[in-house]
Amino acid sequence: MRCLKCNVDLGENYTLCPLCGEKASNEEPLLKGFTVAPYPVNSPVKPLPKEEKPKYGLSKERIKAFFNL
Repeated sequence: MRCLKCNVDLGENYTLCPLCGEKASNEEPLLKGFTVAPYPVNSPVKPLPKEEKPKYGLSKERIKAFFNL
């Protein structure tokens, strides 16, 4: 299949050109030996591991030491 307006080769499953919308003709492609590669199947997205926040022990002595530099 070919689009005569765009002058591009199309796959066998195209009836309309995806670029311009013209009807595809049954002419032989100029470039031979190329096959259409299917898109790979995407695997599901795994959630990222949650980062644990550091735990700070705030006692009265630490608060006093912080403000009494």
